[in-house]
Amino acid sequence: MKTMRFVVPLAAGCLALAACGGGDDGDTTDAGPDAASWHEEIEGSPLEVGVLSAEGTPGLAILQELADGLEADYDGTEVTLTFANTDARPGIEQRWRSGDPLDVDYGMFDGTNPALTVWADDGALLDLRPYLEQNDPETGAPWLDRFSPTVREFMENPSDGGIYGVPSELSLHVLFYNAGLFTELGIEPPRTWDDLLAANTALKAAGVDPIAVTGLFEPYMGMWSDHLWLRTVGYDTARAVLTGGEGHITDDPGFLEGLEMLQQLRDDDAFLTGFEGTDFTAAQAQFFQGDAGMILMGTWLVSEMADVIPADFELGVVPFPTVEGGAGDQGAVMAALQEISVAAESENIPLALEWARRLTSVETQTRRAQEIGEVSAVVGVPSPPGIPGIDQVVAEADSLEPRDYGITTSPANEVVYPEIARLLFGEQDAQQTLERVDEGLRRVHGN
Repeated sequence: MKTMRFVVPLAAGCLALAACGGGDDGDTTDAGPDAASWHEEIEGSPLEVGVLSAEGTPGLAILQELADGLEADYDGTEVTLTFANTDARPGIEQRWRSGDPLDVDYGMFDGTNPALTVWADDGALLDLRPYLEQNDPETGAPWLDRFSPTVREFMENPSDGGIYGVPSELSLHVLFYNAGLFTELGIEPPRTWDDLLAANTALKAAGVDPIAVTGLFEPYMGMWSDHLWLRTVGYDTARAVLTGGEGHITDDPGFLEGLEMLQQLRDDDAFLTGFEGTDFTAAQAQFFQGDAGMILMGTWLVSEMADVIPADFELGVVPFPTVEGGAGDQGAVMAALQEISVAAESENIPLALEWARRLTSVETQTRRAQEIGEVSAVVGVPSPPGIPGIDQVVAEADSLEPRDYGITTSPANEVVYPEIARLLFGEQDAQQTLERVDEGLRRVHGN
């Protein structure tokens, strides 16, 4: 019988994956059953699975049904769904470090972020590639083929080519807009920066704040600088400077250009009235209540706010606006994958693999899309009905780039977003922000 466990964070230990690795000796000894016969080796046993959905949510209900099916199909199976998100995360990671990992868990790997490959490098995670390359027992095609090629770089470890995570959800950073209001006011969806400025003007003339944003969570304010730099600098260059310590932020004029564009929004009163003291849930709710016309957010927005979205609300979505003449990536979309990994020391790897296979099936992924509005990285899964146009965003993207340049898992986190917040709060201008970020990055990177 499955249970739901809530883990209390431990006071001791590191608070982030970037702080320390998963193993002690760097041993990457192969583990797991024979790849060709793993499905025939499944036996019922206890299985502890990390989940991101909180108790009482529709997302958890789907996972509970998945657990029920596993228990029904394999006698002796007892699935424990352990909440492994937000405040519970430090305690979960401490369990991994102490040799008591969950059988299946989130947040252990991202091939695009060096800070999130350490567990794989240290041998704590099972290399899934041999199993993914086998034909799926239901479809007859390789399990790996079900995932969109655009997400492979997130799944693969650059150091050894192994695959240590499979995606259960794809989150895209996009600009949501109130489509009903835009139609009523005759505003075109903002596909360029000039379109965005024109929309701001029209919304303010109608008595609506243009952009909803929170002033109490710095990374959400930092989404604006992240995306502007994507357009004015480019992903590779921005990441190299911000988190790689390669060169300086003052070397490329695109960084200042992006900050000046952000200052322009601030000076034009484009942000939600009182955003400085508004938390992110309230800011999102005000968008859906019609108090603001747009919000830059991940596609988790719809499932996260499902209970407060009016039945007649018309939602539109476009990629972050392009910047004419910008030296960066105009067709790129920032994204993040929620990936699950299997512990190399799991006592029932075949059962853990079967959980991963069922979670990433077209059937389960379609349910998650239709019922809780999640975007899937699995080929053949329709776009969520609550996010019309997201399939077009994915289809038209030149590339999917990892969100936030890895800032939140690097020493740059203590530098970049606090200064962006000060810019939005009116405490400094773009040039001062650039200088303060430059000073901070030189300090944390030692360059």
